[in-house]
Amino acid sequence: MFSDPPQKRRWPRSQRFTLSAAGREAESAYRTTIVASRAEEGRGSFDTARAEWAKALGIEPDDGVYLCEISAGPVRLENVVEALDSCGKTRQDAVAALGRLFDAGLVATAG
Repeated sequence: MFSDPPQKRRWPRSQRFTLSAAGREAESAYRTTIVASRAEEGRGSFDTARAEWAKALGIEPDDGVYLCEISAGPVRLENVVEALDSCGKTRQDAVAALGRLFDAGLVATAG
């Protein structure tokens, strides 16, 4: 049995995103997790903490940085892309992350 490939999500240029109640909880847990991972030395504790946080929510470890960017209030995709450009994140990365976060009920569309 074959399944259809997922449809490519297209957000309108003016679309704004905000955190849902679950998204606010997830973002807070992400920040707490990251701070707690600093108690141990090395990148391994950071990576492990992010992976465990993401697995519990059914999303990707990098999605936490997107939640943090969106937590400031309703933001457009372009604002998120611009903010994370220095981290090496692309527009394609942001679209994929927003799709996962939206599907997980952590991000909602605003106005």
